[in-house]
Amino acid sequence: MQKLGTHILVELSGCPGCILNDTTAIDKAMTDAAIASEATILSKHFHMFQPQGVSGVVVIAESHLTIHTWPEYGYAAIDIFTCGDRCSPYDAAELMSQGLDSSRMEIREYVRGF
Repeated sequence: MQKLGTHILVELSGCPGCILNDTTAIDKAMTDAAIASEATILSKHFHMFQPQGVSGVVVIAESHLTIHTWPEYGYAAIDIFTCGDRCSPYDAAELMSQGLDSSRMEIREYVRGF
């Protein structure tokens, strides 16, 4: 199989609900994570649900970072896909965990390719 990229699914728990319901805080955490992992940001979009919860995407030249939050449970589901070897999805995950003040992080990795 030829490896084309690394795709990780990240589960964060123990996050303060007020952070998981704040599009500005989530935007900052994801942007900081993308920059620190040496990704090239192309665009960003975030949507606030009513009564609570945020979904967002940071499109990067190397692929994407996405999130969906459940503030009422202190939980966030994150998807990070990077192509090539330049940027690290694990660095991005660690920084997002810190930025969202998570007490627990679980990661599953999938090698993408054919």
